Amino acid sequence: METPHSAELLATPVRTDADVLARVATVIDNEARALHALWLFFLDRDGLQNEVVVPIDCIPELPDPQLAGTVCYVISQLLSGAEPDGSAIITLSRPGMAELGDADRHWLSALQQGAATHQSPIRMLCLATPGGVRELGPVA
Repeated sequence: METPHSAELLATPVRTDADVLARVATVIDNEARALHALWLFFLDRDGLQNEVVVPIDCIPELPDPQLAGTVCYVISQLLSGAEPDGSAIITLSRPGMAELGDADRHWLSALQQGAATHQSPIRMLCLATPGGVRELGPVA
């Protein structure tokens, strides 16, 4: 499979859940998926991805609720000013397979709480591992 060039990729809107998962799988390579990190993708009102993808490296295996809340706060502030009708995709990456474990469920809960507290416009919460990319769980 040939990877599209970044200009072509950024010109293709992300509209469906399958589009979100495909975009995450394209942007975050297998080597990067093996790291404990959060990845922030930003979409405009039309589903076009901003060229900036923000990795937050060296996150703990179990979530720090303050970190999750801060990430959601930053998203809500950034989008309310720069792209009020936009949304974000938050992706948790870690080594291993794409099956949800207890630590993933804790991250999901912390991110859900942060998004609710800060009214963050989250398009999807994803999990990316060397074993695959999937939805982490519902935003709310």
